Amino acid sequence: MRLICSFVAEKMPISYRMMLVSVIKESLRISDEQYYKRFYENTSMKPFVFSTYLKDFHFVDQEVHVKGLTITISSPDHEFLLHLYNGLQRKQAFSYKQYQLVKERIRMLPEKTVTDSTVVFRTLSPLLVEDENQKPVYPDDPGYEEHVNYLADLILRQYRGKGLFLPLIVRPLRWRKVVVKETNHEFEAVHGKNRFLYFTAHHGWFSCTGHPQDLQLLYQLGLSKRRNQGFGLLEIEGVRG
Repeated sequence: MRLICSFVAEKMPISYRMMLVSVIKESLRISDEQYYKRFYENTSMKPFVFSTYLKDFHFVDQEVHVKGLTITISSPDHEFLLHLYNGLQRKQAFSYKQYQLVKERIRMLPEKTVTDSTVVFRTLSPLLVEDENQKPVYPDDPGYEEHVNYLADLILRQYRGKGLFLPLIVRPLRWRKVVVKETNHEFEAVHGKNRFLYFTAHHGWFSCTGHPQDLQLLYQLGLSKRRNQGFGLLEIEGVRG
């Protein structure tokens, strides 16, 4: 299932993805405090992914000035989405540091069903693939498919207890590099404010061949490192025989 929520805002920190993580956390806490605690006491990857669309944005120093934004959250976990929806419904405005988001509209989106072994995915949020040394792996690197398979197997294993049913065949169709600036409380505590982590990811289209059940869950869960921080949400653009 997918949920989309639009907000009115004037400006945000340049590391706005963490601001939206705080919105998700606060919504879960408002809906059910006990569920929120159980959800985040577990340190494993969470069963959701999200993307953000910024309306008429431009950068000013360490801020993003916008006319509004939309966040799309995807998950196969109905309980998670129910609590998220309930929490978003109950709260009108969310604060993060000196910034504020005012909720405008929230709705559920129809979800596509994978029935074929090959689909064409488009990234709605950047796809972050790194090697064991945390160096970026690009779609034209020889080991790209191997690293994507490792990520996909890990994501599925943590969600359902079983990894990929079949190895993925990944064929990048077109892509562009993006560099994302981020920070968090732990990083700021060590390095100070106005210091950032840099993640080299990519946006694009790629065909993916595998078991339909695997492809369906990756469509719902996302395919990337740092999915819970706004990376790796996919949209199905077509089917290839």
